[in-house]
Amino acid sequence: MSAAAGPLSGCVIVDFSRLIAGPCAGDLLAALGADVIKVEDVTGDPMRNARSRRVEHGLTAPSFAAYNVHKRSVALDLKDPEGRSGALRLCEGADAVISSFRPGVMERLGLGAQELRARNPRLVVARLSAFGESGPDRGRGGVDIVLQAESGLMAVTGEPEGPPTKVGVPIIDAASAYVLALGVVSALLGRERGIAPEEVTVSMLDVGLHLQAQPLAEYLESGKEPERAGNRAPYAAPADVFRAADGPLVISAHLPQHWARMCELVGRPQWRDDPRFGTADARVTHREALTAAIEEVLREHPVDHWLRLFASAGLTAGRIRTYSEVVGDGERDFILDAEDIDGSPIRVVRSPLRFSGWDDTAPGRRVPRTGEHTTALLGTRRRAAGQTA
Repeated sequence: MSAAAGPLSGCVIVDFSRLIAGPCAGDLLAALGADVIKVEDVTGDPMRNARSRRVEHGLTAPSFAAYNVHKRSVALDLKDPEGRSGALRLCEGADAVISSFRPGVMERLGLGAQELRARNPRLVVARLSAFGESGPDRGRGGVDIVLQAESGLMAVTGEPEGPPTKVGVPIIDAASAYVLALGVVSALLGRERGIAPEEVTVSMLDVGLHLQAQPLAEYLESGKEPERAGNRAPYAAPADVFRAADGPLVISAHLPQHWARMCELVGRPQWRDDPRFGTADARVTHREALTAAIEEVLREHPVDHWLRLFASAGLTAGRIRTYSEVVGDGERDFILDAEDIDGSPIRVVRSPLRFSGWDDTAPGRRVPRTGEHTTALLGTRRRAAGQTA
């Protein structure tokens, strides 16, 4: 594998999606080396103009750049016959198509799986929707916060005495992107083996449910609704946020061997014989007393002291960091330097995938202008189609 080519090098993906989930899936595929062609409305993906000071200066919103720096852009009015014709030509030379409209929209545009595969039988057609392709909710739209609510995720998130709370980032959007990208890669691999499905469909609601597979399995067994537990692990202790002398830290030491090691480490071996703390179930039952006892010890030293001590003993603990601390520590190479539409620098988060022998941070990553590659791509496609005929 060369440093310039990723594992999907040579694959062409036409990405009709917009906003976050679909574009994030396309970005993951592009970061793997695929040539991802973003099909935007002539006014551009709405995320280009998400509120930011960059937009006020005529540049691109970081929210758009986050998922589109690896792509080329074609601007088409898909409701116009000429725009539809251009989209069909793009798909004729593609390996896969991604869309994130409500079910039936691509068909009404004349770009459904049947129409596309009639022109390109090897095409993988991947569709993302909020509530899936069947059932009474198939036509409903949905965004991340709605799906967090409908999947039960909000009901289990928040403090015990507080209201339901969403996760602080669009977690179902992001997870749906990973699932959709996995579906595309799996279908492309299957195609090479002669077993590819014609279509890949992903419901964001299903993704939200699968994110909760463990607590849902507990509910299916017991029939008992889980209670909001804040930062606590509902079925384990200690696994929570604790306060040290100068601030909070997270400790997870609920496994028997970890708990025994922690008792010795903090100088409280007697905790192992305390009937309130001696077993996993007892620690959960007496969580409040356990937390108070642990914090009494932790307040003797600052967070750094405890992190070093726990690390030396192989116990899991962590500091609660802000974004400025995460970005500023310089320990992880997770930022990708790219260029905005005017050539000015813009930074985005790099794909978490790493492959030996391949560098996905090569220079030249740039946010495309809306429709920047329309003429070049459709002109090339038109000539290629004429030569084939």
